[in-house]
Amino acid sequence: MSRLLIEGATLLGLADRGDIRPREDLYAEGGTIRATGEEARRLAAAAGPPVERLDARGKWALPGFVQAHLHLCQTLLRNGPEDLELLSWLESHVWPGEAAHDAATMAVSARLGLSECLAGGVTAVLDMGTIRHSDALFEAAARSGVRYAGGNVLMDDPETTPPNLRATPDEGLAETERLRVSFHGGEEGRLRVAVQPRFAVSCTDGLLRRAAEFASGKALLIHTHASENRSEVELVRRRTGLGNIAYLDRVGILTERACVAHAIHTDPADWEVLRARGASVAHCPTSNMRLASGVCPVTDLRRSEVRVCLGSDGAACNNSLDAFREMRLAAFLPQTRPAPERLPAFEVLRMATWEGARALHLPGPEGLVAGGRADLTILDPEAEWALPDAWSQEPYGAIVYSMNRGNVFATIVDGRVRYRAGDSTVGGLKPRPDEVHAAVESLKSRM
Repeated sequence: MSRLLIEGATLLGLADRGDIRPREDLYAEGGTIRATGEEARRLAAAAGPPVERLDARGKWALPGFVQAHLHLCQTLLRNGPEDLELLSWLESHVWPGEAAHDAATMAVSARLGLSECLAGGVTAVLDMGTIRHSDALFEAAARSGVRYAGGNVLMDDPETTPPNLRATPDEGLAETERLRVSFHGGEEGRLRVAVQPRFAVSCTDGLLRRAAEFASGKALLIHTHASENRSEVELVRRRTGLGNIAYLDRVGILTERACVAHAIHTDPADWEVLRARGASVAHCPTSNMRLASGVCPVTDLRRSEVRVCLGSDGAACNNSLDAFREMRLAAFLPQTRPAPERLPAFEVLRMATWEGARALHLPGPEGLVAGGRADLTILDPEAEWALPDAWSQEPYGAIVYSMNRGNVFATIVDGRVRYRAGDSTVGGLKPRPDEVHAAVESLKSRM
């Protein structure tokens, strides 16, 4: 059983703006926070060895960052074409790359992406794979120790999907079920399978309905894209007579276990549907800007009581899997609207942590409290270029506006230290440069 005593950190639980506890210990056992303060030190002493001790004096500890929308299968496609919008980018770069994967290149792609996430303070991810080789994603996630939800993608429409990335509804859902039997609940509950119809463009009506029924019957997360790009929205409307959100609702996709990436081109009627169904929206600001997709109406969604969390999307449309970058942009973009609005740094941090955890239906209470998950990001405010931080009574602005991955002192998942500052190999998970180059050449040879 893992036992960890974090000593002397400033605990930022994020329950409210005043949830700041300077110079406090935290004790975790078996992946769960058992106590903070004096009780933490007493329990650690009573537990006896082995108790791992982490000196966090001068550091800030907060709930771990959650990447609520990723494509780890695309990490090897980083630094691709720069001048394409969504549909042409998918057709010319991403889908050929995904179809070219074998198990070995998929493993390298996943390890590279997961090591980047852990080094950036990420403790949980919701990842969308591709048609094949999903085992390699789960095996890399198990090795990393991160909380991982993901699996194969569902695509079956012959009019919009290339043949080498197409599976019938029977084939696609049989693969999801195989993954569920093999991996769901594995690694002490850290691995989970999600049902993942890619988006309405690539799925027939029948597949979407069956995916919704399958997810409901197995109590699985459902993960998809919607309303990312104007051309995509127009295509769905021509085919169905409905906007993306209304159509996904009609086929049963939108439930309290659904996480919908993007939701840019939406209106008040869509926001009300999302709220009523309890679905979450994953906001991916960098990806949306790079693909010229538009800006998600985050403040409107939040006013409509829709849960909004954050994701980097894939490295192919972002070039980075950096939670700090997404937080900073998420905070600034509402101020570029014709009627500028503010999204406070504290609320952005909640989106990156609490709201992401809720979207992924992670167990236990949120925050740094007894009974909570021992998933933490520990930041060093004196690293990199975040000083001085003396002008505010709160640390939230410093984290969102000034910090970056260089400020991550440690990443803790399930009560175990998965990354420490200065570990360039991320515990041996990160592939060597020669491994990455060889995998890319292998991928290119099959594209």
